[in-house]
Amino acid sequence: MTREYVDEVLGHFEKGDILLLQNEINLLDYIIDRAYERGMEIILNPSPYNHHLDSCDFSRISWFLLNEIEGWQVTGEKEPDRILAKLGELYPEARVVLTLGGEGSVYQYKEEQYRQGIFKVEVRDTTAAGDTFTGYFIASILEGMPVPDGLRLAARASAIAVSRDGATASIPMREEVRL
Repeated sequence: MTREYVDEVLGHFEKGDILLLQNEINLLDYIIDRAYERGMEIILNPSPYNHHLDSCDFSRISWFLLNEIEGWQVTGEKEPDRILAKLGELYPEARVVLTLGGEGSVYQYKEEQYRQGIFKVEVRDTTAAGDTFTGYFIASILEGMPVPDGLRLAARASAIAVSRDGATASIPMREEVRL
């Protein structure tokens, strides 16, 4: 990516639009800064976590979607409640969704917190679990669903995904995910 390309792409977006980022592209710090200047909601999954994230201004992130390992890498804390507390302290304006594998997920924003367990299924392949959760949760935001319903939707979709083999092929269609 080049700065010119990033500027051209972000030029098509405006305040309130959502930008989902992972640490799989270059210029992440530049993208975050430009998106923030445009008033966009920035959702970050800091994966894979590496030194490139050190140059990113996390105070500009609207949402963190991360697992326990990434939570530890960002905060230095290992226990989920301590990860959430530290994220709330460091980035008080950010919403956080912390995924906990077999323990479900937790949403936190200021004093608000919701927990969602998993839907027990026979696990065949966990390859697409995180991407499925992320996609369905962000879709719930776009649909204006209440957070607890969005967590439940994402958990159901992930349960379906892990009960199937493969990556893309395991991700369920929306009609298959009933609340």
